[in-house]
Amino acid sequence: MRKLLLILSAVLIAAPAVKAACAREARAASPAVLIAAPAVKAADMSAALDFYKKQALTISADPTRDERAFAKTLADNVGTWVSQNPGQAATADALLLQTRLYLRAQNNANALVSLFKLRKVFPSADINALKALLPQAAEAVKADARETANQLFALPLPAETDTEADREAEALYALSKLPGRTLYAPAAQAFETFFALHPKYENGDKVELWYGDLHRLNGNYLAAISQYKKAGELYPATPYKAASLRLIGDIYADNLKDTANATAYYTRVLREFPGSSETGVVYKHMAILDENNKQFDSALINYDKSIELLGNTKAAYESYRGKADVYVKTKNYAEAYNTLLKTANVFSADEEKCTFSLLEAANVAKKRMHDQTKYMQALEKALVAHPAGPRAPQIMFDLASAYEQQGRNTQAIEIYKRLIINHPTNKLASRAQGRLNRLQK
Repeated sequence: MRKLLLILSAVLIAAPAVKAACAREARAASPAVLIAAPAVKAADMSAALDFYKKQALTISADPTRDERAFAKTLADNVGTWVSQNPGQAATADALLLQTRLYLRAQNNANALVSLFKLRKVFPSADINALKALLPQAAEAVKADARETANQLFALPLPAETDTEADREAEALYALSKLPGRTLYAPAAQAFETFFALHPKYENGDKVELWYGDLHRLNGNYLAAISQYKKAGELYPATPYKAASLRLIGDIYADNLKDTANATAYYTRVLREFPGSSETGVVYKHMAILDENNKQFDSALINYDKSIELLGNTKAAYESYRGKADVYVKTKNYAEAYNTLLKTANVFSADEEKCTFSLLEAANVAKKRMHDQTKYMQALEKALVAHPAGPRAPQIMFDLASAYEQQGRNTQAIEIYKRLIINHPTNKLASRAQGRLNRLQK
């Protein structure tokens, strides 16, 4: 027994020394381990991407149902690789591979998300290769919004000095403007992933609003309201508090048809943020509510307040046009006509807004006022303002016809000739030639 106790004592005495020696050995080896670990990981990641590329080659150009399922799974695997290797040069190749795999899987929605991320985060990616993939991917978007997808894809890229998070945010902005039943879920997931990876992003409040826009665009109005509230309430220094309230008011007004709640939120903007840039927009939207509820006097007052605050900005155009609409509804056609002429003058540099306003004025003069002179004056102003615009042939033909009806044949002949010379391939040119031949007999 005494011998056994002596052995145990020796072991207990030696244990700390053995532990210390092991620790010294581990410390001596640790630099080599730390140096080798990233290299091993990088090699593993590179090998993994090469593996996915080889697997992708096994999928036929016209994939079967099983191959489509495999392509979807493989694309998801590549997505995991991308999240593990942000910002690397090879990540662009991985996103391109993922996009192509999703297209093979006929999962156009996920393909479009990957494609926009690739375009914005990696601006040096081959634009021609990306454009070739866009038409099929854009099938995930509603048909009437596909041109919007093309325009968003072609927007100027973020600056080279922008962070990767900034670039990802630009991709999310584009996705927030695209409605699509199948696109909604993967686009929403892209937002959630962004917030998980960038919880302290300095412009997170703006991205929250874009997320709200995505919900609203796809008809999830309660989620949109919650998202707008989050942007306004959980970011103490956000400059978008007034905007978040106004956007909530817009949903109640336009989508949920809840006038009481809409008015309550609009009133909060006016009361809590009287000097903000949102007040002009709020007055415009309150005027629209009043007009829809046939409160025409109040609508005119709010349209005028909106015009005063918005001035000659693009946002003011709807206020001018809304004011003219109210005058038409109240049968004050002279004021409607004058308001439309003023609208055209304010927006004279914008061919579409200017011309449309003048054509509306002409319509009011002809059909409401039964004033042929004012009708022709509006057409003359439209032709002078934008003589080469896309509506110019029709304006010329209508104006010449009006001159002809009044017996002003000299003016009619001049306009018909201008139409034929300036727009020889337009379908109205042949009709103008027939009229001209008759007048010159």
